[in-house]
Amino acid sequence: MWIAIFSSLIIFLDQITKFLIRNHLIEYQEINIITEFLSLRFIKNKGAAFGILEGQRYFFIIVTFLFYILIYYLYKKELSDHWTAKSALIFLLGGSVGNLIDRIAFHYVIDFIAIANFPVFNFADIFIFFGILLLLINLLFIEN
Repeated sequence: MWIAIFSSLIIFLDQITKFLIRNHLIEYQEINIITEFLSLRFIKNKGAAFGILEGQRYFFIIVTFLFYILIYYLYKKELSDHWTAKSALIFLLGGSVGNLIDRIAFHYVIDFIAIANFPVFNFADIFIFFGILLLLINLLFIEN
């Protein structure tokens, strides 16, 4: 139950920020927050992280559903009751659903956080990254 509640909050945060960007910026428009370091820039990402596999929408949708099966398996297997395992699943589920909504609704993922010379990303990407990190920490250091 908690996984559903917290994942829903992540999805809401992700989708509301993307809604605001989509409705207040035009593609490639940039608003500097911290000069030459942090800005908001609306990008339509038709690929995966860093733009790889651009235009493979159906591939990403299928992979995402396979990913949900993996998350369900990990949840049922109960990696551990440690907070890192539960948080990892919440972050991974919330982030992946946030990006899946974009892929289905718009045929691209809305990215908008630009940091220096790093590829543009969104909140869903942040949660996916930290979900993977927590899952690795759990598997490598806590499970054993």
